[in-house]
Amino acid sequence: MKGIYWFRNDLRLNDNLSLNFALEALDEVLFVYIHDIENEKNCSWDFKKISEHRMLFLSQGLQDLKKELNKFGHSLNEYMDDSVKILDILLKKYQINSIFCESNLAVDENKKVKALKDMNINVNQMWQSSLYTQKQLPFSLEELPNTFSVFRKAIESNEIKPNKPIKLTKKIFNVKPITDNQSFLLKVDSKNYKKSSFPISNKKFRGGEKTGISHLIDYFQSEKPKIYKETRNDLMGENFSTKFSPWLAMGYISARQIFFYLENYEDKVTKNESTYWIFFELLWRDYFRFSMIKNKEEISYITDLNSPQKNINHDNKKFRLWTEGKTDNKFVNAGMIELKQTGFLSNRMRQIVASYLINELDCDWRAGAAWFEFQLIDYDVYSNLGNWLYIAGFGADPRGGRHFNIEKQKKIYDPDSTYQEFWN
Repeated sequence: MKGIYWFRNDLRLNDNLSLNFALEALDEVLFVYIHDIENEKNCSWDFKKISEHRMLFLSQGLQDLKKELNKFGHSLNEYMDDSVKILDILLKKYQINSIFCESNLAVDENKKVKALKDMNINVNQMWQSSLYTQKQLPFSLEELPNTFSVFRKAIESNEIKPNKPIKLTKKIFNVKPITDNQSFLLKVDSKNYKKSSFPISNKKFRGGEKTGISHLIDYFQSEKPKIYKETRNDLMGENFSTKFSPWLAMGYISARQIFFYLENYEDKVTKNESTYWIFFELLWRDYFRFSMIKNKEEISYITDLNSPQKNINHDNKKFRLWTEGKTDNKFVNAGMIELKQTGFLSNRMRQIVASYLINELDCDWRAGAAWFEFQLIDYDVYSNLGNWLYIAGFGADPRGGRHFNIEKQKKIYDPDSTYQEFWN
């Protein structure tokens, strides 16, 4: 049987359930990645969906994936056009029976899959982006708790352990490659990211499975995991937080791989509150994903980033000043300038600038979420929407939203204005 494997946010060969499933089922395979032209169009807020920062990180990862596939005698065929159009052409051109891909709940991606299915095309999707599977949860998705704390306690009290990461199946050696010679090659100019806390111009922070795994190894061979809780809210530098999120977002590494490196560290080095907090963040990531599955219809309505939310005032002039880092608050401006110049921002600053937009500027949170989608190299539809809903008061916080005292936050995290002065 012939098939297309459509890489999406799973740009890796190892711990890729969907890829292994495809290789086990197929005799011939065409590996495809499509830069959908929908992403080139401006959203309703009048900016694109993907910045040059994320495009560079993506380009780096695709180059890495091509090299790895080449080692097994396969090619990655890369295109820029409408995904449905390209896939339909390829299916007919090579008389292919099926498409295989990972399951993705993003609105635009879902539309593409639905369009393919409406054309009677066989699309085999497999969910694989969470730490736990749906079957492992101690409740059905319909019974998923409305708050994270209840979800976390249920996971921990039941002592549920994630499945082990899987290796690339050896079947890849036997599956005949299909190569399309009309492939598109993405070219993105590299900038100097020396000021960034995640400098993607540095070979250690390049996109790709190889670099992501290397970072995992380096991180868990260092002292950083044992002090994670103390450093996670820092604002500057390469050493705060784990820095896993960009590789996770692109699918260069998986949550399960992180967990098992963490588990090994706890077994052989130390297990403390800081290592627990790394697991804690993986749980948050899962919770956002399962919440989106549970509330798919409601979420898709409430989170339509292309249209303002009803009954919410939105001052587009104030919003634009916020995106440019030209508000009346220099601390907030520093965060927005960093984001625009580098495509990265600490978690603490993300919360601060989001709260400022919603509560001080009285703007539509969806405009902010769309701006983050545009700028962040670690953009992840589930975490982005989950966190913005959380700050705006529509999400998993029983307190009804998070209104940060900006001056208080600055006194705690930037008392000597080092960060503020660095970016202003």
